[in-house]
Amino acid sequence: MTTETKMRDDIAKPAKSMFYRGMTVGSSGNISVRMDDGWLMTPTGSSFGDLDPARLSLLGPQGELLGGDKPTKETFLHQAMYAMRPGSGAVIHLHSTHSVAVSCLAEIDPANVLPQSPPTTS
Repeated sequence: MTTETKMRDDIAKPAKSMFYRGMTVGSSGNISVRMDDGWLMTPTGSSFGDLDPARLSLLGPQGELLGGDKPTKETFLHQAMYAMRPGSGAVIHLHSTHSVAVSCLAEIDPANVLPQSPPTTS
């Protein structure tokens, strides 16, 4: 069984990695992880580059704030994703500069946009 403390660290570590690899900038993007009795989510206005695991929003089953900082304003998006995919354990939502730029290209082939890159945690 995964502890809440470990889950908090499991959000902050890859968030920092994504920030320092340029996958997100400023306070864009958010992460949530489903727990047995609710979920953890990145707070509104937080930066992946200096995310404090202790300040993550703790939400109840209906999305009500139980502890931590105020959650991202895109909480509803995460709720909808979990409702549509009940087996999902986490949601990472980014506004990566590069992916947004690529999405604006009319001639892009959706089946072959960018080469896959294996995730790293360092």
